[in-house]
Amino acid sequence: MTRRANFPGIVSKGYVSEIFSSFQGEGLFAGRRHLFLRMAGCNLRCGYCDTPDSLVRTESCAFETIEGYERVVPNPLTATEVNALLEPLYRLRAGLHALAITGGEPMMQSDFLGELLAASPPPVPVLLETNGTYPERLPALLPFVSIISMDVKLPSNSGERPLWEEHRAFLEASRGKTVYVKVPVDDGTREAEVGEAAALVAKASPGSAFFLQPIVAPGSETMITAERLGEFYDAAVRHLTDVRVLPQAHRLLGIR
Repeated sequence: MTRRANFPGIVSKGYVSEIFSSFQGEGLFAGRRHLFLRMAGCNLRCGYCDTPDSLVRTESCAFETIEGYERVVPNPLTATEVNALLEPLYRLRAGLHALAITGGEPMMQSDFLGELLAASPPPVPVLLETNGTYPERLPALLPFVSIISMDVKLPSNSGERPLWEEHRAFLEASRGKTVYVKVPVDDGTREAEVGEAAALVAKASPGSAFFLQPIVAPGSETMITAERLGEFYDAAVRHLTDVRVLPQAHRLLGIR
């Protein structure tokens, strides 16, 4: 979207893919109930993407009503309109742990998200799920974010170019927040890249949990052998103490 932060009085609008409550399926808070705000549009095209419908701006946003039904509204939306969709779910979904802002890639709409969170601070912590490729946009959002979940995109399985420098800068900018890193892996992943990712995290974000995330194919079949996963684990623990293996639990459960 167009950057408008320097033009007071102009109300920005954002493209949202969907709003819903579910159980977090990845990372440090897997199993906790989160309210998901999925932004539309992504700068990457990873071969294993599990939310292809959110890769581009959509004409409408699907949202969960307090009765549990799904409705749609046209995009783009103002911050006021998005907060009006979120607010009833904050009040009526018991045990919400966080607002998870995900995508797509939410940092593509960082100005809009800053306006959204400043206009109506959520009553729960904000968890930012990101591919960690826009470090220059992060500082404006940091005052509103408590938790950062960053994916490391490995060239051997994502199909993308190496993004080491962007990831390093993003993790360094995230210091002071609760940070964890997810690294999708499959049998075709290069072990050297897993080691490089672990070394990067050890230097840029020491103390962060490092999740090896087996890629799950349609039909809930993991695309990696136990032997290969063990090799990746060994490569990571040479650099880090908090290394964990966790597949996408929501995909195995058949939920969003």
